Amino acid sequence: MKSLFEQTFSASYYTLKSFISSQQEAADQALNLARMTTEKNLGSVDDDTFVLWSLEMYKRYKIGADIPKPPPIIMPPSGFSWFSPKMVAASFFWTRYREYLTKIKDWPMESVQAIDETTNEVMKSLGNPKDTTPFDKRGLVLGFVQSGKTANFTGLINKAYDVGYKLIIVLSGIHNDLRTQTQIRLNEEVIGTDEKGSPVGVAKIYGNDSDHIISSWTTIDRDISSAHRGPSNLGSPTLMVVKKNKTVLESLRDQLKYHRNLFNLDIPVLVIDDEADQASVDTSDPNKEEDPKTINRLIRQILEVFNRKAYVGYTATPFANLLIGTDANTAEEGNDLYPKDFLVGLPKPKDYCGPEEFFNVEEDADDPRPSLIRPLREEDTDVFTIIKKKSDADKFEEVPPQMREAILAFMLTIAIRNLRGQRKKHNSMLIHTSRFKDVQSNVKDEVSRTFEAISHQVQYNPQSKVLLEFQELYEQDFLQTTREWSSEIPIFRWEEVYEELRKCAETIQVFEINGNSKDALDYHQYKENGLNVIAVGGDKLSRGLTLEGLSITYYFRNTLMYDTLMQMGRWFGFRKGYMDLCRIYTSAEIASNFEHLAIAMIELRHEFERLANQGKTPSEYAVRMLSHPTMTLTSPLKMRNAISSSIIYGGTLQQTRLFDTNEEFYRTNMTATVKLAGKLSLEKSNFGQGKTNYYVAADIDASIVKEYLGEYKTSSGGEKVDSSRIVDYINLANENNELLKWTIAIVEGDPGDRTGAGRYPVSLGPLTLSSAVSRGVRVKMPDNTETIDIKAIVSPNQEYIDINPSEIKDIKDRTEKRSRRPKEKGLLLIYPLNPNVPVFKNLDVPFSETLVPIGIALSFPSTELDETDVYQTNKTVQ
Repeated sequence: MKSLFEQTFSASYYTLKSFISSQQEAADQALNLARMTTEKNLGSVDDDTFVLWSLEMYKRYKIGADIPKPPPIIMPPSGFSWFSPKMVAASFFWTRYREYLTKIKDWPMESVQAIDETTNEVMKSLGNPKDTTPFDKRGLVLGFVQSGKTANFTGLINKAYDVGYKLIIVLSGIHNDLRTQTQIRLNEEVIGTDEKGSPVGVAKIYGNDSDHIISSWTTIDRDISSAHRGPSNLGSPTLMVVKKNKTVLESLRDQLKYHRNLFNLDIPVLVIDDEADQASVDTSDPNKEEDPKTINRLIRQILEVFNRKAYVGYTATPFANLLIGTDANTAEEGNDLYPKDFLVGLPKPKDYCGPEEFFNVEEDADDPRPSLIRPLREEDTDVFTIIKKKSDADKFEEVPPQMREAILAFMLTIAIRNLRGQRKKHNSMLIHTSRFKDVQSNVKDEVSRTFEAISHQVQYNPQSKVLLEFQELYEQDFLQTTREWSSEIPIFRWEEVYEELRKCAETIQVFEINGNSKDALDYHQYKENGLNVIAVGGDKLSRGLTLEGLSITYYFRNTLMYDTLMQMGRWFGFRKGYMDLCRIYTSAEIASNFEHLAIAMIELRHEFERLANQGKTPSEYAVRMLSHPTMTLTSPLKMRNAISSSIIYGGTLQQTRLFDTNEEFYRTNMTATVKLAGKLSLEKSNFGQGKTNYYVAADIDASIVKEYLGEYKTSSGGEKVDSSRIVDYINLANENNELLKWTIAIVEGDPGDRTGAGRYPVSLGPLTLSSAVSRGVRVKMPDNTETIDIKAIVSPNQEYIDINPSEIKDIKDRTEKRSRRPKEKGLLLIYPLNPNVPVFKNLDVPFSETLVPIGIALSFPSTELDETDVYQTNKTVQ
């Protein structure tokens, strides 16, 4: 009776919500319908039981609760559409999947509602499968790396079947592992049966009846091939999960053509392209009259088989997809895959740990969170720097010190998670040091030997020195990080952790994940007790494939392309209850690149939201993306349609984090700053009750700022914060009557400095400061580098000293705060930095009162400049 009551309530509630604006009124009506249905079929429900069950429904479905739900971002905003949420509110496939997520997988209601709302927006942009008129829809869904994109497109698939789509093709990466992983997932969450026809997954909610059977041309072990022709059932719901592989897609194209011609089929098809920026983008050169590249060509040919078709790409890195030509078209392949119809930005899921959690994306100098990055020292980096080709595999002779430490950290993480009540959960460690499989094999063998020796000592030798290594790592790293992370996290005695270590040591396996190995990350096989695995691999682990319970990463590969670098960051994902235990062992350079990328990604998402609210198109957003040159966005072949000629800095804060290591760099900037100070009439202020003193000059002509920036030297490693590019932007802004006047403030350090660096007087010609500003205190000097990253130098609210506090007191968004500054005015902050900070002290530079590092920050108001004013574009990007 209770089961029927809840099933009826759920279906009725979601249907009524589509009609009734009041959540509580919809719930009350649904409760009454549930009672009536239950009593009609199974007998009377007394008042006490009805009240009890009603309270459970209110709690489970969070009726009346204020559930924070950031809305999806839609570009362009959808107008009239054939689709309405009412069409799937109580439908078979979507309702079953929704109930499966809440009841079986125990997902929070807000996460399920987010999938419901975002997939509704995608559905609105697709063609109507019941309409016999031809349609061709192309779109892109922008998610986050390892953020649940599969759950989202699974929801979309279920809804698409509900409204009448017959054939759904999922393009699942370029490797068998990912295709298999996706097939297993969709068997459970869409089809409802396994390979033997037994009920699984969603069938636990309710099984398939004769009207709701989905057949599949692919299985866990078998992709599409010419040797196996699919059954003749494309007139009824069919699902295919296929690799983006030349042979597979050619076979699929030919079989679809055969079925279409033989049976005169005219069915609606939905193609979902997982990891849509990988392989799917056409990198041919139209200027050389090249044909579209293979995978892109075959996907387009498959779409051309049908008159009614929709293509939806899913990716966390949309750069390549948006920088291809908007109007590329060939006779045989039809339109390219440009998302001409829509771009949907998924909201950040609850409990998702992304760039904000790992990196200081707000560039806040006072960010208190402990770092989870463990920079690699020379002993480790030297091991991999000499490995440049696959024949160098034998140069890896033994596990270096910090790789060994990472293995210890992984074992500690499993033990601590067990003590926290997360026993029988998956735990993964990733080791990614080379793209060469022979190197990976050697690394795997050495890691296995090292782990076995450690495990043996832990289990059988209570006096082993290894246990002292564990205890030191636990007490000096893990305990300190956890305490700083949150005071609410339980702390365990070393003796408790040691006992768990002994138990979990024998459960850990070392896998090699590449084409040379038979090892497979089959978490499904270990779902009852959890898989504890150290995965050694390369490209196969760098995108798409989910590493369940990933906590420790040892990573030593670099790239300067946004999309490749972001996808390699497998440490992003859901880390509920153990985020403080996560560690990334990597080089300082790679960590710095990731942090800069994380900052750029957050800014680009803010731009996406801003432009979407203005009704802009995907092509207009593509042009804006090009103004983030921290690293190359993507392969030049994928972004040939737009060429940057300048950068728009409007509405941003730019600050110098990177500093060169040579003496001339510091002397040049000190000389320029002393010269500037001599030109200004500076007045001392502390802007209210703050302890920091500022020496300020207001209404300074832009020519003074441009002259200073022309003489000030930004780091050779800083592409985004480039003084010459900033001068170009100010010149452009001046032509449009913006940034004509500036406030210049020289920041003084706190004489009672508590960082440990101590007071350091500074002489800037006519201006004497009692102390320099201490920044980069936690930064360690990296080995063998010409550039150092001291992290953020601007503390919260320092960039708003020239804005009336009453205008911004209730505003949280930083871009919105900057917009309160008149467009005619800019702010230049100058930071004489304390050279007693270790990262500077270790340099071979004779710092003194008259020679200190000089950092600068520029806060720009919003601008009326249009991005297209500063870009040369081919006619394909307008």
